[in-house]
Amino acid sequence: MNSFDEIWKTACEIVDCSATAKGVWLNNLRPVCLADNKAVFLCENEFAKKTIEENFAEVIADAIERTIGFPVKPAFKVENELSNEQRVKMNLPVPRIYEKIDELEDDEEMTEKLRRAENAGIYKYTFDTFITGESNRLAYSACKSIAQGKTGTYNPLYIYSEPGLGKTHLLKAVVDELKANFPSMRIVFVSSENFVGEYVSSVKNGRTTEFRDKYRNTDILLVDDVQFLAGKKESQSELFFTFNELQDKGKQTIFTSDRPPKEILDIEVRLRTRFEWGLLADIGLPEFETRLAIVKRKAELIGFVIPNHIMEVLADKLKDNIRQIEGAVIKLHALCSITGLASPSMTQAQNVIREVMSEKVDVPLTVEKITGEIAAIYGVSREEIRGTNRAANVSTARQIAIYVVHRLTGLSYVEIGKEFSGRDHSTVVYAISKVKKKINEDAAFRATIEDIVRNIGNLGSL
Repeated sequence: MNSFDEIWKTACEIVDCSATAKGVWLNNLRPVCLADNKAVFLCENEFAKKTIEENFAEVIADAIERTIGFPVKPAFKVENELSNEQRVKMNLPVPRIYEKIDELEDDEEMTEKLRRAENAGIYKYTFDTFITGESNRLAYSACKSIAQGKTGTYNPLYIYSEPGLGKTHLLKAVVDELKANFPSMRIVFVSSENFVGEYVSSVKNGRTTEFRDKYRNTDILLVDDVQFLAGKKESQSELFFTFNELQDKGKQTIFTSDRPPKEILDIEVRLRTRFEWGLLADIGLPEFETRLAIVKRKAELIGFVIPNHIMEVLADKLKDNIRQIEGAVIKLHALCSITGLASPSMTQAQNVIREVMSEKVDVPLTVEKITGEIAAIYGVSREEIRGTNRAANVSTARQIAIYVVHRLTGLSYVEIGKEFSGRDHSTVVYAISKVKKKINEDAAFRATIEDIVRNIGNLGSL
């Protein structure tokens, strides 16, 4: 026998294991080289490598020794552990070292590999994958308690935070654990937008009874992003009566939002007070230790080895959004996967951080955020700006807020009016026109407004 391929083919026929094990694990091994009493094989992935090392190394060594007449020690590698020389011998591509994601854009094959590698970072939203810290401990503990069947203690539970800090993750974790612990429990999890869509469809098609049966005959109702109910009076009314019926039956409800109930304008007072009946749990920005734990956990979940000093840089620089942190880990993993590197370099990490921070992620620039910023600038409250206070300083801030909302959100005049205590569209048009007139007449005012628009606009690109 003059090649390791032929030696392995013969040895594989006499290896002492079941046909199933041989078909699943050994037939997929690729012989790399036989030298210095070492037989090197290429495995499909890290999982296969670990399984074969732990369960089949001895029987493989025995089969090869019986084939060639002397003992060898098998060694197993995955593709990114091969040297360039070994890659050439096996007709595998020798990787080019990419430092930045955008260097791949002109290479369609590499771009597709990058897409697949990034998608491979998806994982289930469970309590095991949720990292706790001081910023989210109350919300986590309440959700965990409900998931263990202790319903009624926090009822309703209302969780609020800026987007991207884990609200939806917690809801999905509750659903996942309840299904595992209580298979017969009736659970309804819905976004407020889908709730509205289902309700409108049920009215249109004469199926409101079916709609109400679904939402009022459940053991737990979880509604995500209730701020989107603002302005939708009939849907609010339907949720109000659904809530009352579930409360009367002792059933659990959980709601999430990007703000506390009192700051959701254009929503019925009776519904807002229902949200405030139970526990209000806010989630703040994660502190460094929590961010570092998120980096480590995400890397572990996707089988990615990141040096400690690079993990610390990721945690230090990416402060505002968990999605950014996880996105950076996924991008680094993808970059290493397609270039054959076992771990990232500092240059790669720094480039990915810049790319992630410059991307527009799903953090909407809301009327709430805009009015809050302008309120801080002009020394008034957000409620005064969106309310009916007619004081001169408040009116000025309100007109500027309306103008900025018009510039940055794309909302119609009618929609903007609803956000400002139900003002009609002519009032909105007047406010915008007045600000435009002053911009044209006063260069200093124009510079101030443009600076405000630019700074607030950047908030939507976290």
